Amino acid sequence: MELSEIKHLAELSKLEFSQTELEAFASDFASLVSLADNIKNADVKGKRVLQSIKLGDLRKDETKKSLPCKVILANAPLAKKDSFVVPRVVE
Repeated sequence: MELSEIKHLAELSKLEFSQTELEAFASDFASLVSLADNIKNADVKGKRVLQSIKLGDLRKDETKKSLPCKVILANAPLAKKDSFVVPRVVE
């Protein structure tokens, strides 16, 4: 991928990069395109095709007895009542 194409993509994305970063991206994109070409040109003759799973193939959804809260919280760094205590992440 040429540097001008990467600059154009950056402008479309409203991103700004230094010349060094743009050159690094050019190298990274070239590697990705090469990998995609290898995959596209891979010889798959005689290989099995991956098929998707049908809903009927899945196990039946059944409830099972869980461990007691005391056992689950035994190794928790901090617990209160029947819950884990974690640092606040939303203000």
